[in-house]
Amino acid sequence: MTSILTVCTGNICRSPAAELLLKEYLGDLAAVSSAGVGAMVGRGIPTEMLMNLDGAGIDGRGHAARQLTSTIASEAGIVVAMTHEHRTEIVQQTPAALRRTVLFDELVQAARAGAELEGDTPAERLADIPEAIAAFRPQLAGMEIADVPDPYGREQEAYDESFAIIESGVKDIADWIRGETPG
Repeated sequence: MTSILTVCTGNICRSPAAELLLKEYLGDLAAVSSAGVGAMVGRGIPTEMLMNLDGAGIDGRGHAARQLTSTIASEAGIVVAMTHEHRTEIVQQTPAALRRTVLFDELVQAARAGAELEGDTPAERLADIPEAIAAFRPQLAGMEIADVPDPYGREQEAYDESFAIIESGVKDIADWIRGETPG
């Protein structure tokens, strides 16, 4: 089973939302976890993000933030960074994770563009994502790849915006993995 690690700063907003949404939409196709490059270790998801998760029918109250380590990054089949800065930090800490580390928006753009995934089953296509992204890099180079904005400490609208970006992206990624047309 392919393991996916989502990474943000504090591991209390963006990466746990992505983790929980990926678990919801991918089910038993992947083992999904999250961590933060500057984690607020042990902290839960803020109420503002929990409201969004609740609206999607997902309970995030059991989450406890954890710090990204080289071991955690090394064990993941796919590492999904929420921002360019996170990707840089992940790869500096764990150089061996370079080819398996992608930006969330790179995955979303590849999914929406229908980048080719090898494999006959969703599990095989999911496992092919690092190779598919590597092959799709020339097209990604011509696209504007956005960071997922950090809502922490801001108004509810910022949480809503970040959650909407993540939820929409995860739905499209899940469709892509299943061989369905995203959107």
